[in-house]
Amino acid sequence: MIYLTNDALDQVVYFEMRSKEALRSGRSVQQVYHGLLGNGVHEVDVTMKKRRGSVEIAFGSSALFCFVEEDALRRMLEGMVREKTVH
Repeated sequence: MIYLTNDALDQVVYFEMRSKEALRSGRSVQQVYHGLLGNGVHEVDVTMKKRRGSVEIAFGSSALFCFVEEDALRRMLEGMVREKTVH
């Protein structure tokens, strides 16, 4: 579990890795991470795809985003993937 930030109610917002896989298509390799983003009350599934320096982050809607800014979480998750702190 990775601590990201605190939400508007001062609850910890975390990312928990569930699985990681490498998908090959031709010569390129795409890393796909599946995890859970939450604050202990509200949680949402997250899928992150990294390929050739770009990161795509997808998650559904959740009440979590009433307490913490969605764009800020996207930037934090993208930074984790780029810095390879996700295991």
